[in-house]
Amino acid sequence: MVRKLRFHERKLLKKVDFINWKDVGTNNLKEIALCRKYGLQREEYSKYQRMIVQIRKIVHKLADLDRQDPFRTRSSAQLCEKLYQMGLIRTKRLKQCEKIGIKSFARRRLPVYVIQSGMFNGPLSIAIKYVQHGHVRVGPNIVRDPAFLVTRNHEDFISWTDKIRKKIDEYNDERDDYED
Repeated sequence: MVRKLRFHERKLLKKVDFINWKDVGTNNLKEIALCRKYGLQREEYSKYQRMIVQIRKIVHKLADLDRQDPFRTRSSAQLCEKLYQMGLIRTKRLKQCEKIGIKSFARRRLPVYVIQSGMFNGPLSIAIKYVQHGHVRVGPNIVRDPAFLVTRNHEDFISWTDKIRKKIDEYNDERDDYED
């Protein structure tokens, strides 16, 4: 038998939504540190976490199959090739697919890659703002989403837009007057 709730307890329970519960106060220090280091939002962190769980489930199912099974060899080769082309693993091995973490996804984000490639020397928050304001392009397309994942095919095609390129060249005294 449960006792009857007091007035102040009932009043507090009116403010709590038990159906759409959100964990506001996260105690996961690793999550907070990764979000700060790589400029992740909480939703992006949870999406990456869900993708990692799915990848690991597939890897475990493939590992349970017989080594001589042609489906296993074909599927594991396709999975490894896809993850390698995305830049999440360094070698095309099924063991590498199992070790994928959130850092693997976070390192392939556009602002992080702009800093790692040497295009920009500054804090990540400024690199994120440059991407959001449309100063970075991948190929002919201007990318404004900082969560854009840079694949191995895109690495060579990342550059500044023309407007900011002029300012950078002007600052470095490399501007060509003939282009105007």
